[in-house]
Amino acid sequence: MKSRQYVKVQHSSKTHIVRYALLFLCVALIVAGALFFFAIYRARYFRLPSLNSVYGDWENKDYAEVYEKTAQILEKRPMDGTALALHGFAAYYLFAEQTDLSVGADYLTAAVVHLRRALYLTKDKDIPKIAYVLGKAYYQQGYYYADLAVKYLDEAYTGGIEAADLSEFRGMAASLLGDTGKAIEAFTQALAANPSDFVLYAVAENYKKKGDIQNAKLYFFETIKKTGDAVLEIRCRNQLGLLLLDENKPEEALEQFNAVLEKNVNSADAHYGIGLVYEMRGDMIKARYEWRYAIRLNPIHAETRAKLNIN
Repeated sequence: MKSRQYVKVQHSSKTHIVRYALLFLCVALIVAGALFFFAIYRARYFRLPSLNSVYGDWENKDYAEVYEKTAQILEKRPMDGTALALHGFAAYYLFAEQTDLSVGADYLTAAVVHLRRALYLTKDKDIPKIAYVLGKAYYQQGYYYADLAVKYLDEAYTGGIEAADLSEFRGMAASLLGDTGKAIEAFTQALAANPSDFVLYAVAENYKKKGDIQNAKLYFFETIKKTGDAVLEIRCRNQLGLLLLDENKPEEALEQFNAVLEKNVNSADAHYGIGLVYEMRGDMIKARYEWRYAIRLNPIHAETRAKLNIN
């Protein structure tokens, strides 16, 4: 009797052990499965791009990919100075590629915001690079940001940045701010590296604003010699004509205005200038004829409207 009871107890114990073992196995499988699926989910949704992959995209000039990857990094690490700088750089170059003005404006704003943050969260050696792009971004935002453009472009310059377009941007920003002396200095430096017609014209314009007529004329003539752009040549000749009138040289001025009409018979500026030549000669009938012609070509020509007393 006791033997049978012992056998039953032993059988019952084995059954419980098997049940517990199966239960443990099931729990272990459930936990392992949960961990497995969590790992897949985490890898898919939480793994961040590496900065090495971002640098690779940058080398390939894939600015859209740099922009997207750094945005992912910044969602998890918003104080990452390197990611902020790269995001701002990418935003600026995407702005430069845009033809849609509204999209371009969004990229430009993103560039300024992220580069300003990066200035305070990056290594000192990287600050001049950030200041260079930030200064260009501020210049693109127009007159009301010209002082900030000058500030950061100067910081890039004193920090040793040797980008080919830095002096041009420094000149353009200073000119926009109205600092003609600084603009001339920067554009003159740009000419040493890139004696382009645009830079020559910019120097001439700033000498004119400064009241240095002789140097303005010199650089307008140099621009005409250098350029193959008919529009830029016309602009220079119209400016030269006005400067020559200021020097009381109506015949030389007329030569410039007539040269413009050879390129473009519908230049309102040239007809306005010829009107000034006739006015200087005392022939108001011909002067008003030229101004009326200029108004037909360009009804909003401000100087001509003033001459004809048109409000």
